[in-house]
Amino acid sequence: MSHPATANIRIFYPADPAGVVPGGIDTFIRGLIKWAPDDIRFSLVGMSTDLKARPLGRWTPCHAGHREYSFFPVVAVADAGTRGRLPLSLRYTAGAWKYRSRLYGDFDVFDFHRPEPSLLYLGDPRPKNAFFHQDPKTIAATASDNLWRKLPAAYERLEAQAVGQLASAWCVRDSGVLTLRERYPALGDRVRFVPTWVDADVFHPVSETRRQALRESLAAEYELPLQAQWVGFVGRLDTQKNPGLLLEAFARAVTPGEHGPGADAVLLLVGNGVLRHELQARVRSLGLHQRVRFLGLQSQGTIARLLQAADLFALSSAYEGMPMALLEALGCGTPAVVTDVGEVKRVVHNGVNGIVVGRHDVPAFADSLVQALLAAPFWRKTALEAVAHYQPAQVLAPVYDNYRALALGPAMMRRAVRRPAQHGLLARTRDTVIGQSVDVLSSAEVTAQLVQWAQAGESRTVCFCNVHSAVTATRSESHRLALRGADMVVPDGAPVAWTLRLKGHARQDRVDGPDTMWRACRAALDNGIKVGLFGSTPDTLEALLTALRRDFPGLQVAYSHSPPFRDATPEEDALICAEIALAGVGLLFVGLGCPKQERWLGHHRGRIPAVMLGLGAAFDFHAGTVSRAPPWMREHGLEWLHRLGSDPGRLWWRYLSTNSMFVLRTARDLLRQAGGRLRPLF
Repeated sequence: MSHPATANIRIFYPADPAGVVPGGIDTFIRGLIKWAPDDIRFSLVGMSTDLKARPLGRWTPCHAGHREYSFFPVVAVADAGTRGRLPLSLRYTAGAWKYRSRLYGDFDVFDFHRPEPSLLYLGDPRPKNAFFHQDPKTIAATASDNLWRKLPAAYERLEAQAVGQLASAWCVRDSGVLTLRERYPALGDRVRFVPTWVDADVFHPVSETRRQALRESLAAEYELPLQAQWVGFVGRLDTQKNPGLLLEAFARAVTPGEHGPGADAVLLLVGNGVLRHELQARVRSLGLHQRVRFLGLQSQGTIARLLQAADLFALSSAYEGMPMALLEALGCGTPAVVTDVGEVKRVVHNGVNGIVVGRHDVPAFADSLVQALLAAPFWRKTALEAVAHYQPAQVLAPVYDNYRALALGPAMMRRAVRRPAQHGLLARTRDTVIGQSVDVLSSAEVTAQLVQWAQAGESRTVCFCNVHSAVTATRSESHRLALRGADMVVPDGAPVAWTLRLKGHARQDRVDGPDTMWRACRAALDNGIKVGLFGSTPDTLEALLTALRRDFPGLQVAYSHSPPFRDATPEEDALICAEIALAGVGLLFVGLGCPKQERWLGHHRGRIPAVMLGLGAAFDFHAGTVSRAPPWMREHGLEWLHRLGSDPGRLWWRYLSTNSMFVLRTARDLLRQAGGRLRPLF
């Protein structure tokens, strides 16, 4: 498969990879960008922890390793390790909505790491990819720190909306892949497992001489006992990581008593979170202030130094995906004691490079700490071997291939826009309707042009622009590109035609899809042009064919196909193009619905030697499966009201959002025109 020159991926997540932020997802995103091949370019809509360096509402160039990416923060967070009164996901989504006009363009693929922001782009046809960093079932777990645990049913509905629009998905837990496939069978193989990885450029073993020098330096910096064994923890201090279990187990392990003489060790807690004050109070009550150090948020480089110098890494999580901090510790040659969560058994092997604690209780974890501290010097040699297969280039290769495949469609559409026309419209006149260019043509001129192109065997696309299509173009770059690349864009909706009249084209009438289809069929019959049908359901196509035979006896319908309700595979698409070409179709009527049909037209311009018309609901109207508004409603721009009454549950929000937006944008555009030069509507 050929690839576009560049796949442009836009990540939506409240991350600040250039700042000091706890959490594996930020590290995941940083690595995703850092290790990307040159033909994949990232931009990130995130949060800022440094408004001076990365101000809100502004694109700022940043770097992850040698790779540059564009960064646009929509929310500010002073302390990334704590929580505000409003959930960060809510604040972030509100910020993305606030700056939405600056976030729509110049990329091919959406990339989500939480479901909430994806709801802002339900109408955008560009492919969407998502990463699930937990098994979705953990949202409702008692130990979950996610606020959605209080409203699990609401979260599942939100998740269903988000998943329903995904072209692909990845989960860092095998069980999460199974959960998603069980909940959403339509996803099928589009959801796959991907492990996390370790950045060996940063997290790697050091020689014993270097390690001793690190320990001396860190001991002086943080006032640590040099001769004691160091137990490191890296992560958020919240209920998911369950640091309370680690603290109580550590206290038991270092306190002399019936279970032993007590280990000579210190616990280094790297990170911040809502439980910090509670944990500090517990440390004071246990008298362990010399044994437990809260080091707060640290840079990636400092974390690597601490892990390289530590004797043992400890993770007491209640649930996990595949914790990156664990891989980073092992990558530094540091053994680990971990609770049996997520995918930890893939890399921690009992008695080889650490211990997986089966019971989530203090005695079990304390006993494991004592055993591991005794064996740690012998396990250091085998810790690194466990992560040999978790290198970024190896792990992320299928993810990058997937990005390329997803970006192929939008990239083809960009090329279609740039492709020069063979024979353009003669004396073409265009004007803008809320920023979208629309041709000023009569119905007779449209039909004549269709016949001319079809007889010449040209590959052309014709889009019918109504209110919904015009507003969608302001929100979706792929739809905007489809309209811009079309050979003809006609005013399908009455409000679109009225706007052209107000702009000085006094004789412009509505040129709607259903009537144009029937006029084109009459012209095809008169000129011996073959027609084809692509779209809708088999039953609707059968009824439409009956109507065509009734109204146009002798019309050559050379091709008819109802595609499955999914994107065609490359092989299926190639077969469709070949069949249409072999059938000798001159006019191909496409009924996939807006905006899917416009995207399909843009992808196939130049590949199918026919005039392709995106007709929306025309198939249903002529087949009789959907009733059409009476002529007086169509003439007065009220067809939308008739359709709303026929299907209110599906259409009420679409019409509320698009019609109001169209009126506001049109009024603004008209007011910007020179005063007093607006023409009357009728």
